[in-house]
Amino acid sequence: MATNIKATRLGDILVEKGLISTSQLKIAIAEQKRLRADIDPNDKAAMEVTSIGEVLIKLGYINHQQLKRGLGWQMSLRRMTFAMALFAPLMSLGTGAAAQVTSSSSSSKSSTTTSLPLTIQAESYTSMFGVQTEATKDTGGGLNVGYFHEGDWMSYSDTQFVAPLTGNYKVTYRVASNGGGGSFALHEADKSAQYDVINIPNTGGTQKWIDVERTVSLKAGIHSLGITTLTRGAGYNLNWFKVELRGLALPATIQAEDYSEMSGIQTEPTTDTGGGLNVGYFHEKDWLSYTDAVVDIPTTGTYKITYRVASLAGGGSFAFHEADGSTQYTTVSVPKTGGAQKWVDVEKTVTLTAGSHKFGITALARGSYGFNINWFKIEPTTATSSSAQSSSAGAVTSSTSSAPSVVTTSSSSSSSSAPAASAGSSSSAAATVTNTTSDITTGEAYFKWAAPTARANGEILNSEDLGGYEIRYKLAGDTKYTYVSTGIGPWDNSFTLNGLANGSYVFEIAAFDKNGFYSKFVNIQAL
Repeated sequence: MATNIKATRLGDILVEKGLISTSQLKIAIAEQKRLRADIDPNDKAAMEVTSIGEVLIKLGYINHQQLKRGLGWQMSLRRMTFAMALFAPLMSLGTGAAAQVTSSSSSSKSSTTTSLPLTIQAESYTSMFGVQTEATKDTGGGLNVGYFHEGDWMSYSDTQFVAPLTGNYKVTYRVASNGGGGSFALHEADKSAQYDVINIPNTGGTQKWIDVERTVSLKAGIHSLGITTLTRGAGYNLNWFKVELRGLALPATIQAEDYSEMSGIQTEPTTDTGGGLNVGYFHEKDWLSYTDAVVDIPTTGTYKITYRVASLAGGGSFAFHEADGSTQYTTVSVPKTGGAQKWVDVEKTVTLTAGSHKFGITALARGSYGFNINWFKIEPTTATSSSAQSSSAGAVTSSTSSAPSVVTTSSSSSSSSAPAASAGSSSSAAATVTNTTSDITTGEAYFKWAAPTARANGEILNSEDLGGYEIRYKLAGDTKYTYVSTGIGPWDNSFTLNGLANGSYVFEIAAFDKNGFYSKFVNIQAL
């Protein structure tokens, strides 16, 4: 049995776990190659300094804590792979009885891995318990599955598919019921994760078929699914279900250097908060396309796009549009920020239609000294947020992180006398402290908080599911926030914000999980 070395490479593991993107790994590998071009391979110290983990830290894609976690995962996987390589010959020499059990449990089907969209016929299960098939009168004919009772299940472990990114996916179920009232859960075939609960409506007959569409959140990687009946109701039938990519959940931040294609631009290390790379050297008609970063717009409405830009003298501009050029949404004028690494947020409001989107940027004018872009972020406006929440409440409610709890310690900058409240997961708790301000007289704000341990709906939030935090701030009286991509990990519970002008500020913080679901922003005081 050959050992799958690629599956245990650190970079591939970090991609699989969602800590870095495929594009970031490609950039890191290219940077590692450049750094090692003149290094003696026998120079152990130099080779360690230019290891892929250290390069990823240098580029700002991960921190040291995340590297330690990645190395831990790598060690575990290599031990498992090594053990499988050792014992594979023994396993292949099992008794006839053992071979018979294996064949029975896995059926005679062979496992296949495919891309999305994927339609799975209900009767194409690998294994099942309690259900029966029958001829269907639905379009296309064939069989449907029925005779469901509580606890009956179907596993599709031999039908694997690749989720290309951690984000939202549409699952459409073809169902029929003469009375409704039934329900079932969608989960991983091994039941390691449950994604949704589907309630079956009354369709008017056991062969009267309708589509029920749901949105679920999946992590990037390989999946195989299963279905388990929760309630029978009046009984129901299932003909097929289909999985399709919707895209990144909002708010979605796309790093400028994570383009799929480009023309004319270059990247460089940035000194902006969070580190990594920014994109620059723009000239008229240079462009970037982000076709790999599919974004899920949950409902047609207005959305805020925040662009992180820098320019010594201003005068540049660019267009924000669909990657294929079919629709241009806005033109962004880059202001004078005072330096090529002096970063500010420029916010624009655009109207987007519900569905999956792939965006692009095209330079319209260079300006006197050009401009740089670090990232852009798409999020609902206040008006869109409530309708978007209600349209996918099942997925969002079960996945939203609770807010971190704010704690008070000794102060390194002047702060107001108002106490820092405990920030719970309810909206009422957040509302009681939103007007608390912090007076900054040193240009620096220091924060400390406690990590959340539960989601907004009361579910336990495991530490490995917590993605990190985001801080936003504004001067008291202003209407627009500046968002800080802190780059801090889930185990870091403090942050120092530098370069502030003296004044009275409102600071807020939110937690987010590995699937990109955010808690509410709650007030936090500078200490």
